[in-house]
Amino acid sequence: MEYDAERLKNFWDSIPHEKIEEANRRSRDEHQRQVKAFRDGYANDTCYLCGKNFSTLSKSNPCLHWLLRRCKFKKKDFSKVYNKYGYVNIAAYLRWCANEERPLANINDLKSEQKEGKIISYTIKWKNIEWTFDCSKNDFSGHKGLSIDYPHYHFQMRIDGRQFINFNDFHIPFNDHDLFVLNSSIEHGDIFGHDFGSAGAGMEDAMNFPLDDILEFSGSSSQEEESLYHLSTMIEASGELISGDEIEDIRAEAARTGKTFTYVAKQRLGERASVRTVITPSDSIPDIASRTEHKRR
Repeated sequence: MEYDAERLKNFWDSIPHEKIEEANRRSRDEHQRQVKAFRDGYANDTCYLCGKNFSTLSKSNPCLHWLLRRCKFKKKDFSKVYNKYGYVNIAAYLRWCANEERPLANINDLKSEQKEGKIISYTIKWKNIEWTFDCSKNDFSGHKGLSIDYPHYHFQMRIDGRQFINFNDFHIPFNDHDLFVLNSSIEHGDIFGHDFGSAGAGMEDAMNFPLDDILEFSGSSSQEEESLYHLSTMIEASGELISGDEIEDIRAEAARTGKTFTYVAKQRLGERASVRTVITPSDSIPDIASRTEHKRR
């Protein structure tokens, strides 16, 4: 299906603002309904889409839970899955699963870590599995003159760090819904900024939380491997020196209250010191798996 940017713009411009708001509201309501059904099933190792246990594989009814590999899913079965479900649905399901295990930190979709020229590039971790979605601008426009001259993306799946599905195994076509969503988001993100909702949010969302919220609420975990962020804090006294005992008191209060050291330091020291913090993603989030694109001769 061909998408014309001008035609898409005219489409969005023709819709009254209140109609867009109403459509967005209905979409949010439907999203919440599906997330609840998903979580109710997930808690019992049951897929909310097909109603079967995660360990079940029915060849006649391909389902997204196959990708959790709790059943006898094989690489050759993957085409059955993506022929039934589009990119948006596959990605949302895997993101939801990842966030049930470890919210936000299991999804590295940081734009700062994506290679230049990517439309889609992120890695999702869930238990012993990693999935990566990748789509370059060339993939999205289709490789002209080749058999893969249609918009497509690539997918990698690793189990215990070992190869299962490789990027070059499949050129997965976007369906019409995918193309509408992606093109609308690319061309009209101010009107139609597609995301995966709170249940599917990743580290890009986490790094865009308000600074004060990060400082106040991200200190509940003392273990780096459980944290979303790495905080480097520098304290510079404005006048009288700050004693080591007071610094230790601040650390103890932070540990006791679940606040970050930075947040407590700002509260305790006030005008007596300048407290500056550099916030970066935790080293424990997965790396975005990279794909080497083959240049045409």
